[in-house]
Amino acid sequence: MIDFHTHLTAVQGDWPPDPELNRACEEVFGMGPFQPMKTFLAAMDEAGITQSVVLPIDCTTAHGCKVFSNEQIAAIVAEQPRLIGFASVDPNRPQAAGDLEHAVRDLGLRGLKLDPAVQDFDVTDRKLAYPVFAKAAELDIPVVIHAGLSWAPNGRSAKAHPLALEAVAHDLPELRFVIAHFGFPWVREAAMLALRFPQVYLDTAIIYSGSPSDSVGRVFRHEIGMDVIRRSLRNQIVFGSNTPRIRPKRMSQAMTALDLDPDLYRNITEVNAQRLLGTKEAS
Repeated sequence: MIDFHTHLTAVQGDWPPDPELNRACEEVFGMGPFQPMKTFLAAMDEAGITQSVVLPIDCTTAHGCKVFSNEQIAAIVAEQPRLIGFASVDPNRPQAAGDLEHAVRDLGLRGLKLDPAVQDFDVTDRKLAYPVFAKAAELDIPVVIHAGLSWAPNGRSAKAHPLALEAVAHDLPELRFVIAHFGFPWVREAAMLALRFPQVYLDTAIIYSGSPSDSVGRVFRHEIGMDVIRRSLRNQIVFGSNTPRIRPKRMSQAMTALDLDPDLYRNITEVNAQRLLGTKEAS
C-alpha cells in the first residue's frame, strides 16, 4: 500500500531543532505535539503501508515559512527509503519554476505539493501559477493540489474550490495532478473533473464527517456512487491518509470497509500511485 498524502508536521526527527519550523507547524497548520520519526514509521507499519509520499509546503509569501524546505525533505528521504519526497514552491515568487526544477533535477524530489488555501494564490493565474504547472509538466512529475475545506488556522477554502482546476486541466493536458481530499465538500465537482480529464486524479484523504470510514463511505457510496467508481474512476483514485491529522490505520480500515473487488482495491492502494510516480511496477 502506498500512502500518497502525508505530512511531517508532527515529526521531530534527527535533524537539528528548528524553532521557526516548529512555530510554523503549530501556528500555520495547528499541528503538534511533535513525535519521533520512528512513531511515523510505526504508524505506517500498523496500517500496512509500505511507502508514503511526504508533502511539504512553501508559504514564504503568505506566512513567512516553509514546512519543510525542499532541502530538508531531500535529506529526510535520503535517510528513510520508505518515504517519497515531494517538493513545494511558492507560486507567488517569480523564481518558483526555477526552484521546482532545482528540487527535482538536483535534489531528486519526485513531485510537487501546492495548497492555494494556505499559500494564498490563484491556480488560474497565468503569470504566477501557470509557469509552475508548465514546469511540472515538463519535468513529468505529479502535482498534489489541496482542494476543498482547509483545516489550517489561516487557510482560505474559497481559494481551493476544485472547479478552478478545470481551466488548468483544459489548458495543460500534459499536467498530471491529484485533487486532494476528493475536493470535499465539492466532491461531485472534483469527480466531474476526473471523469472529463484522464490526467486528473483524486485522493482518499477525506476526514470531514465522523470517522474516516463514515467519510469515505459516504463519498464513495452516496456522493459519487460505487458504479461510477468501479466503471469510470478506477484508474484515477489514490489512497491518502492525511497523517498526522488522521491515523493511517483508520484510513486503511476505511478502504477495507468499502469491500471493493480485489483489482479495484489494488488500483487505489498501489497501482494508480505507481503510475503517477512512474515506477517500474506500474508498467
